[in-house]
Amino acid sequence: MNNLQKKRLAIWVVIIAVLLGLIVVTSVQANRYDTYFSTEIESDKWQPLLETIYLIKNQYYSEKEIDENDLMEEAIRGVLKATGDPYARYLNEEDLKIETSDRIEGEFSGLGIVIAIKDDKLTIITPYQGSPASQAGVKAGDVISQIDGESTSGMPLDESVRRLRGDRGTKVVLQLQREGIADPITVTVIRDIIKIKSVEFELLEEGIGLIRIIEYHGRTNVEVEDAIKQLKLLEVKGLVIDLRNNPGGLLSSAIICSGLFVPRDTSILFIEDRNGNRESLENPVEKIVDLPMVALINKGTASGAEIMAGIFRDILKTPLIGETTFGKGVVQQIFPLSHQGGVIFTISKYYLPDGTDIDGEGIQPEVVVENEEEQIDIAIQELKRIINEKENNVPE
Repeated sequence: MNNLQKKRLAIWVVIIAVLLGLIVVTSVQANRYDTYFSTEIESDKWQPLLETIYLIKNQYYSEKEIDENDLMEEAIRGVLKATGDPYARYLNEEDLKIETSDRIEGEFSGLGIVIAIKDDKLTIITPYQGSPASQAGVKAGDVISQIDGESTSGMPLDESVRRLRGDRGTKVVLQLQREGIADPITVTVIRDIIKIKSVEFELLEEGIGLIRIIEYHGRTNVEVEDAIKQLKLLEVKGLVIDLRNNPGGLLSSAIICSGLFVPRDTSILFIEDRNGNRESLENPVEKIVDLPMVALINKGTASGAEIMAGIFRDILKTPLIGETTFGKGVVQQIFPLSHQGGVIFTISKYYLPDGTDIDGEGIQPEVVVENEEEQIDIAIQELKRIINEKENNVPE
């Protein structure tokens, strides 16, 4: 086994360990939950909830029988909503299977958008390039005010996700609110199978290579590495890294992808836990590229993509071109529950290499370009300037 194979094996071991952790955690946590409820939780505080459930089951008048599963799910949603976490949501058994499949396989049936609750509104973080939503004119930052005529105000995030997903060929009607446009926009989107190809690359003019990172899932680091190697064979002089409309994905994948561009063991991120303890994360992989670069960002650049943009800016001094990013500076984790469903919520916060907290603020570009059609051209021009300066910088 050569060094490259060993490195890839090590990377996959890390990724698989993270993913398997989602599966094996259920049995481990069961005992932990039992211990917590028997020793730490103040049972008197939860007694009113149990009393309410008892009263509903025994006293509530209804023409149809109350489904205990419905009571349980709504109780979980209520607890998650009370945290104030805009990214927290409940996952039933089907949701959990889809969610973990998305992260491993990068494929699902739906509209091709990533959503979150932002400022109490159901907001589109990004539409995937070429997705049904993108083709219908949906844009990053749009607020979904109605789904099939029903208001999204107060609608739980998991219910919104469920309403938007569906079988291939079925349609959904969205009413959107867009910044700068007073009247609502109505679009009809036909659901399709969304296959998220996480990396695309091509050779542009005059030795400029373009690498578009669409999302971070289990295979992304290998795809980025392959793209770099293919472009090196074409003798590229510099790279445009396109992070526009990249909503993030697996944190481990984003870190490993970023690590391909910076020296090994470099401090690339700070993670802060619930107790305020801050840990420095170091690059776990070898640097494989040393070329002039620029990076493209926009309001759909979020989470792991913002981490990568921040690493480029702070460590490599890479110019960022485009628009201010989404501003998601927190990390979520999926926790399976005993009924085969699960919950997802924020477990930590991250800070960029220079200590910047971007949550709710985003990362501002060095070169502001709001017109999407002009962004690539200006990025190429900026990269050419950097390459020219490097080629003509002869030491005295």
